[in-house]
Amino acid sequence: MTKAFVFINADSGVEKLVHQEVESLEGVKEVYELYGEYDMLAIVDEKDESEIQRIVSWGLRKIQGIRSTNTMVVAK
Repeated sequence: MTKAFVFINADSGVEKLVHQEVESLEGVKEVYELYGEYDMLAIVDEKDESEIQRIVSWGLRKIQGIRSTNTMVVAK
């Protein structure tokens, strides 16, 4: 299994809606709202890096209200 931490910046005022949509994506195990540089953290757990890439590129980034993402794949 491959795990990734995806930091998310969302448009102001739609964080709750974005949180719900991110949470509903296959492969997303946890979502946290944050204070600071990023608005949210999604923890994605899948069988390999190509699945992580699919979820981030074709799932997360397509959600209306997400301005940007920063993905960190766990090395060990």
